Amino acid sequence: MYFSLNKKIFYTVFVLLVFMAILFLTIFLNIYGKKYQEDQNSILLRNQYVMGLLYENIALRREIANSKVKLSKESKEVLSGDLGQKQEELSREQNLNKDLQENYNERTLAFTEGIKIISISSLLSLVSIIILGWLLQKWVISPTRKLTEASKFVAKGDFSHRIRLDKKQIFFDEFDTLSKTFNTMIDNIESNIAEIKNKEIFLQSLIDAIPDGIRVIDYKHNVVLANKAYMKQFKMFKVNECSKCYQAYNFDKPCPEGMFTCPLREIKSSSAKAISIIQNMSGRPLSINAAPLKIQDSTDKKDFYIIESIRDLSDDIRFSHEQKIASLGFLATSVAHEIKNNLGSIRMILEGLLDNYYQNVAEDNAEKKYLKMIYNQVVSSVEIPERLLKLARNSSGEHSSFDAGTNINEILSLLDYEAKRNGVVVHQQNAGGKNTIIGNEADFKMIILNLAQNALKAMPSGGELSIRTSKNQNYVLIEISDTGIGISPEKLCHIFEPFYSDGRSSRHQKTDLSLSIVKSLLKKFQGTINVDSAVNRGTTFTIKFPKTRRNKLQN
Repeated sequence: MYFSLNKKIFYTVFVLLVFMAILFLTIFLNIYGKKYQEDQNSILLRNQYVMGLLYENIALRREIANSKVKLSKESKEVLSGDLGQKQEELSREQNLNKDLQENYNERTLAFTEGIKIISISSLLSLVSIIILGWLLQKWVISPTRKLTEASKFVAKGDFSHRIRLDKKQIFFDEFDTLSKTFNTMIDNIESNIAEIKNKEIFLQSLIDAIPDGIRVIDYKHNVVLANKAYMKQFKMFKVNECSKCYQAYNFDKPCPEGMFTCPLREIKSSSAKAISIIQNMSGRPLSINAAPLKIQDSTDKKDFYIIESIRDLSDDIRFSHEQKIASLGFLATSVAHEIKNNLGSIRMILEGLLDNYYQNVAEDNAEKKYLKMIYNQVVSSVEIPERLLKLARNSSGEHSSFDAGTNINEILSLLDYEAKRNGVVVHQQNAGGKNTIIGNEADFKMIILNLAQNALKAMPSGGELSIRTSKNQNYVLIEISDTGIGISPEKLCHIFEPFYSDGRSSRHQKTDLSLSIVKSLLKKFQGTINVDSAVNRGTTFTIKFPKTRRNKLQN
């Protein structure tokens, strides 16, 4: 229970005053009162004794006066002597009684004066206590109250409050010095806090400038620090004291062992200096680099943390795709400038030969037939750079309607040499009419090109590549099948993850960034992809494209 210093001092002084007054009065009464009572009793006894002698004297006189008996001379002398003796004794007792009465009166007066002195002393003591209490209030209690109020503000975290000091004050005491020291201490604390906050702002700005997601985790899975890239990656507005690292992956407890690799668990269990892993979270490939962070405080106690750098590889996949498009563009441009001119010259020479020397020659002439075949091949070769240029145009912001079958034919013409070199027979089946898709034509060609190239890599010793196009009321369906080496069931669920390797040689490897690019590009069409595969029996990819939904296309 709170009991103020003011009350403590007041009640203590009051109790001491009452105690001293009672003690002094008790001693006074015990000493003077008892003596006063004894004198009073003595006077009463003497008065009674004197009154008894007086009554005896009066009675004796009456008896003598009333007595008719003649006494002898000797008897009269005896009686006279006794009477004289009684009178002398009475006179002496009267004088003594008078002295006692005077002494009693003096003692009564002294007792009364003593009571007055006690009353005046008590009054003066009370006035002194009041003055002392006022001085204590001014010199001790008021400064203490100011210090207490200021301490309450500091305890609440408000360091702007100060103890007001009188600058015109001439004399200073310990409380004034303490108040000044207290203000100086608060100034230093406020300055240090401002410096710490500035350092925190600098540190936060520093890690916010890092494009990768950065977070610091303690040994209890608490996220103690994170940057803006991390917030953006996991759609978190802020990190508080209740944020757990596994909540970013939509878990309500630490990541299940075996399903996900927990960097905190791996570093604590193996005492590794750093680890690097790639994990697929909600369809997003994440590259995670983690390292332990041990901070030693002033008590020589080391706190254990880990710092994680999280990079969303979706941007790398997109960049890889853009690089591939840029490389194709550069290749197409080079082919167009280096080959197209030469092929054009050969075409003009062949046209001149045919017009000048073989115009009137019969069509069944062998030389004319071969020259025309050369001419047709040259014309076809001139169209190849044009197809490459068209494929390399990455107009991702523009959408148009195009025929799926026509674009597939162009892609297969680019892969014709590679297919023949590997001994692969290509079959193409298109549904009747046009299979119209709305979107970016270059992205569609890149999807078909990646899937077709993967199919050719899966058949290094030859086989069959079949591309079938069909449609229904809402979708255009494209099936790309090969008779290659296939994919095992345990690896089939990982093929769309970036940088995933199935452990085979690079010649037979079917899973790299190409399938991740395919899945990324399909999101722009709001399309889907399914895969069916069996080891040594081949693989089939089935792609579904929405038909004519321009308003739902993604940029």
